[in-house]
Amino acid sequence: MKRIIWILVSIVCVGMGIFILVSYAHAQKTQTAQTTATIVRVDSEVETDSDGDNTRMYYPVVEYTVNGKSYEERIPDSGTSNSTTYKEGQTVEIKYNPDKPEELSKQGAKGGLIGGIFFIAFGVISAAGVLTGKAA
Repeated sequence: MKRIIWILVSIVCVGMGIFILVSYAHAQKTQTAQTTATIVRVDSEVETDSDGDNTRMYYPVVEYTVNGKSYEERIPDSGTSNSTTYKEGQTVEIKYNPDKPEELSKQGAKGGLIGGIFFIAFGVISAAGVLTGKAA
């Protein structure tokens, strides 16, 4: 029974990794324009992990202008538990989709790439351990 659970966990991890990598590749393909944005506020939220522990997370909301139109958006996947990482008035380089300027990411963000590779590697290593009898 434990083997089946570990195999299912491995499959889910590989699937998540592929999804994350495809999303990252899509963002790299579509978010080709770049500009400087200004942080206009930092939103905070309390998030609860699977153990029930609470962590306050801080998310930058930026304002930027494309073709004379102003946009105010939260930078995706930019949350941090460090309250001093982002400050109102700070400028950051962003990439955005020229066809849909409200789609943006932080310039140089590699979280999707690293996360996708991590999930795939974990899934493959877990599956290999279970299938070779090296894991429970």
